[in-house]
Amino acid sequence: MFALIDCNSFYCSCERVYRPWLDSVPVVVLSNNDGCVIARTREAKRLGIPMGAPYFQWRDQLREWGVVCFSSNYELYGQMSARVMATLEEIFPRIEVYSIDEAFADLAGIPGDLVPLGREARERVLRWTGIPVGVGIGPTKTLAKLANWAAKTWRKSGGVIDLRDPERRDKLLRMTEVSEVWGVGRRLTERLRPLGISTAWDLAQYDAASLRRQFSVVLEKTARPRQMIC
Repeated sequence: MFALIDCNSFYCSCERVYRPWLDSVPVVVLSNNDGCVIARTREAKRLGIPMGAPYFQWRDQLREWGVVCFSSNYELYGQMSARVMATLEEIFPRIEVYSIDEAFADLAGIPGDLVPLGREARERVLRWTGIPVGVGIGPTKTLAKLANWAAKTWRKSGGVIDLRDPERRDKLLRMTEVSEVWGVGRRLTERLRPLGISTAWDLAQYDAASLRRQFSVVLEKTARPRQMIC
């Protein structure tokens, strides 16, 4: 059993920690030399600002919309990441840092309802670091990551989704576009559509050996029942 704890719009959230008046303002962070957009808040995404948007092409539009732009500050982001991970280590017995803004927690052997534990993690990280996070819980890392995506996408979830229940898991798989599955991405999604694979459920039901022949062993492992459906 795993939980994936993932920071929301991490680079932007780091900038907001020291500027709380930006909490409801659209914010983006730019790459080295202010080349392109590499992080966006929910408000910026709603404006239709794409990831990777060249800043020189979008500068005037961003100014018109009132978007606050920051040059990337990787020293700050590294320091904030260390604080987040240290906080998670106080909550969970085993943590695997996956990237600068996300970590897997091994929940094996932890008894009882895991949703309150996920909520406690969210509240403590926010209180101790100022960084908002989403928590996804599932019997595999693939499902935990999918649960995390749903937790951050649907506000009614309260930022925590547990996919241990087969009915809830299957419902989410049927509703989720295959591009949201860990490791699939946009290019692979286009290659899967002609096979009738448009949702995570379609991928989970497809013959895994065929996926290996047509694509890769990585996709086969992702789609195997023990990864997507346990």
